Amino acid sequence: MDPHEEQVQEIEVLRSIYPDELTVLSDTHFTIHLKLETPSDRKHALLLDVKYPKTYPEVAPVLDIHTAEAEDENAGFSEDLDEDDDAPEQYVSLAESIELERPDLAELLQKINEEAEMNIGFPSIFAVAAILKDEAELLFQRKVDLAQKHYDEELLAREAEEQKKFNGTKVTRESFTQWRKKFREEMKIEQRDRELCEKMHNGKMSGREIFERGLAGEFDDELAELPDAVAKIEV
Repeated sequence: MDPHEEQVQEIEVLRSIYPDELTVLSDTHFTIHLKLETPSDRKHALLLDVKYPKTYPEVAPVLDIHTAEAEDENAGFSEDLDEDDDAPEQYVSLAESIELERPDLAELLQKINEEAEMNIGFPSIFAVAAILKDEAELLFQRKVDLAQKHYDEELLAREAEEQKKFNGTKVTRESFTQWRKKFREEMKIEQRDRELCEKMHNGKMSGREIFERGLAGEFDDELAELPDAVAKIEV
């Protein structure tokens, strides 16, 4: 069949498949508006731009992709809702911030060009359009998943930082030893122990002082050990 005849026939088939989405610009140039099914309330669409080379379908078509405005099927529809000042703010899905950007379009264009190359010799635009829609929706979902992952990681990091305020420092043998040493130095405990010991052994403390300071038991124990010590020395 003559390439021109195949091109004319393919456009007619595409008219029946995409009655509202197909825009014919010339016998060899047309666009197809593809609405994407995404997890966002905001609608997304792509415009597939197709140009037929003279010998298409014996060669691949010239393809391009653009982002397009998607008509909101619910536009103009409103529903009266009871207003509640105490109601929490409406949750905004991360998907609402996702866009298909230039690198995404380049990735999609590569995929549909590969599809067109695989179908050389046959009319391929319907297959190309179907692949574009499927791959674009998958790519959009991957971007949503990645955004959700980053959001969850940031949330966990913030929660961990907040939790540190409620968790004390873990006590180890080493950290306790360091703390005890520092505490005794600050309170001058060892210095006071030495001073008390010197007062006891130099006879500078009365029995009343020993009792009041809680050292009577220790002093009595030391006195009880004196006879044994003396006996050993005499032997």
